[in-house]
Amino acid sequence: MSSDSTNKEKYYYKIGELEKITGVSSTKIRYWSQKFKSLKDQVKTSQGYSHKLYHHKSIDVILNLMKFHNEIDIKSQFNEFDEKLTDKINRSQNITSKIENIRNKIKRLIEAP
Repeated sequence: MSSDSTNKEKYYYKIGELEKITGVSSTKIRYWSQKFKSLKDQVKTSQGYSHKLYHHKSIDVILNLMKFHNEIDIKSQFNEFDEKLTDKINRSQNITSKIENIRNKIKRLIEAP
């Protein structure tokens, strides 16, 4: 019997967990968190908690930063790159969300009596 809790995705990750998932060093993730708005927006902090928590969408942001960091000189084109990357990530996430909704609707139609 399958448990629903094993199929659920975490919404927030500690930096060490992101490092294991993405293969990107925690130092680089911290640096990118300060430099890129798209990653900075994914960080959750609270006064009672001493660690930053990264939203599960941070995984996509980090993987995309790794993918594109060799193609563009980040230091000289930071603002333009960050805006383009943020737009690309948002479009990708929107498309993924729409596909998941369609998949769920089809699944419900198939399972309907």
